[in-house]
Amino acid sequence: MTIALLVLLFFNPDKILTEKWVIEKNSNLSIEGKSNVTAFRCDVTEYLRPDTVVFYKEDRYQPLFVIKGGLTININRFDCHQRYITADMRKTLKADESSCLKIDLLTIANFNTRSSSQIVKGSVAIELAGVTKKMEVDFSIQSDEKGYLRMCGARQVLFSDFGLVPPRKLAGLIKVEEEINVRFQLIMRPIETNTGNKFL
Repeated sequence: MTIALLVLLFFNPDKILTEKWVIEKNSNLSIEGKSNVTAFRCDVTEYLRPDTVVFYKEDRYQPLFVIKGGLTININRFDCHQRYITADMRKTLKADESSCLKIDLLTIANFNTRSSSQIVKGSVAIELAGVTKKMEVDFSIQSDEKGYLRMCGARQVLFSDFGLVPPRKLAGLIKVEEEINVRFQLIMRPIETNTGNKFL
């Protein structure tokens, strides 16, 4: 039996299933935190990059989707709704040195776009201030009648995870806590499948 025939028998490229989705501009991201005085929230409410996310797996019955793609946010576009907090947060996140917060989607458990709402496990890589951390995330998945997909995720992280020091004002009298919550909502539109039929 020739090598070519062996390849045809044991490697079927049609088994690799993929779907591509484009991230819509109404996707958003926020960072939530607390100080010893008040809570705060920093938002980016419009996503301007036409990025593509690809879900793929080698077999329809594989329990996980592998994902390529994610979102990249310019930290200088964060709005914390108070000017001094916005300035301090951008400085703390080293926007002058590394202006982007990146969230790469890595994996997600199987889900069905025909279901109205689901919670599934997944993993992401968060890059901030030049440091990347891989983390587990619970995703909330919803679909609508137009076939759009809403993927929401949240993860609590520490400033120190990324080598950062929480901001302080007034000689340290106002102290921001170490923990912050990173929340994101991706609105995605399907653009391509390699099988002709949706497998999600």
